[in-house]
Amino acid sequence: MRVSAMLNVLPFALVTLFTAGGGTGTAETASIPWYESIEEASIKAQLSSKPIMVDFWADWCAPCKVMESEVYTNKEFIQASEQFLAVRINADKKPAVVRKYHVTGLPTLLFTDSFGNELFRYTGAMATAKLTELLRSLPHDVTEINSLNQVLAKEKNDVNALGAMGKALRAAGLYLRSNEYYSRAVQRGLGKTGEIRQEILSQMAANYLDVEDGKHAAELLEQCLKEFPSSPRREEWARSLTQARERLRKK
Repeated sequence: MRVSAMLNVLPFALVTLFTAGGGTGTAETASIPWYESIEEASIKAQLSSKPIMVDFWADWCAPCKVMESEVYTNKEFIQASEQFLAVRINADKKPAVVRKYHVTGLPTLLFTDSFGNELFRYTGAMATAKLTELLRSLPHDVTEINSLNQVLAKEKNDVNALGAMGKALRAAGLYLRSNEYYSRAVQRGLGKTGEIRQEILSQMAANYLDVEDGKHAAELLEQCLKEFPSSPRREEWARSLTQARERLRKK
């Protein structure tokens, strides 16, 4: 099951999980080799194109303690976490990192690419089974996402990179994050007319359908039908529009 669909539209930001192999500079909690900083984990993550999972916590946070004692010691969770590099950040001791990632509640799990660029975020405690399923559904190889983020780090408005990132994130099941990049690409002129625009709007509508957002999906599909009355995709859009309206009625 895809990430956004499974968690029913969780917040966009992502933490960093690291597959760690022990070594200097890691702090051990249960049998997960936790790194103490995103920068340190990122060095290793870049070598293997693995994503990062960051756990923001604090001593006074009761749900954080539950996660530590019940989730992070679970055998299946530990096994799933091996596909990431894992970092724990004490929010009280590292306020600059908290501000950088706009963390407003604890616990917050942030998933990132190998360079620490946010992909997805969840705030609050999560049951072991659901979090383990989330880890299994997230991409374990972020080579393409890493490359695109490096392009965007040099030129944040590169429309081709924005469109490609939207496509890559949709393929990874990060539907709402995908739409952020598609929207930026459209705003900056990618696919003003023609087949590229049809494809982007269709993919954005599909993303909203995948996260059960019938309202926004319907708006985009109606826009497609209006803008491209002669398109061979009209029947496809009409079917999807019916699905979107059905989801709206069920709410």
